[in-house]
Amino acid sequence: MDEYEIFRGGGDYFNPKTPVAALRAYENGFVPISSFINKSNSTKPLDEEPYDIEAIERLLSRDNLRLKSNIMLMGIFEKLIFHRDQEIALFAAESINIIENRYNRQIQEIKDKREEDRTSEDLSRLGTLFYELAMLNGKRAAIKDFYLKESLSRFTDLEERQKLSDRELNIYIRLLLELKLEEEAAQYLENDRRENKKLILFLKGETEFSRKNYNRVKEICNELTLHIEDLTEKEFVMVSYWLGA
Repeated sequence: MDEYEIFRGGGDYFNPKTPVAALRAYENGFVPISSFINKSNSTKPLDEEPYDIEAIERLLSRDNLRLKSNIMLMGIFEKLIFHRDQEIALFAAESINIIENRYNRQIQEIKDKREEDRTSEDLSRLGTLFYELAMLNGKRAAIKDFYLKESLSRFTDLEERQKLSDRELNIYIRLLLELKLEEEAAQYLENDRRENKKLILFLKGETEFSRKNYNRVKEICNELTLHIEDLTEKEFVMVSYWLGA
């Protein structure tokens, strides 16, 4: 056979589903090197079904992915673990472990430090990692709740040490809302006197929206529209959504 016969359906050959599987198959003499090259150069968008396994695996290979990308990947893998092709189902299960283990390694590195050596930055990082793990386990209520409480514990300790940064406050309020502690979130924001008023207004808007206090949400939106030139496109969309609630 020539090197591209397996892609033309010219024979009953082993057809690996992922770049890693293709490389292993090539190394063991089951397929030509063109199989690996083909599997490594897909251009199909990630958000289209059927999912492009090759493009997904390339994204997964990056170990510094942001939460949004990890959530997207987890959503895909949670569907693929039920795939009728066992190779793809196994790939999905292993990929979920890869993502979770990346978080667990970072958490363990901080936990391995002596308590007196842990810095405020360590506490902030731990809180963030636990929060992101909670978001990744959105469909597993008990696990999500456990990670939310672990995160809240770290941010509570951090808040006793120092004033929370804008980023930390953003996570802290979202933690309280996820845990249905809307009253505590509202009280905290009411007492916060930081200069970033836009952040406070947006977090107040989310909090009041969660409390179903829609009249107050509209009042907050009216305050935000006074500074409409400072709103990002995403923020403008959010304000528009709240006003339509």
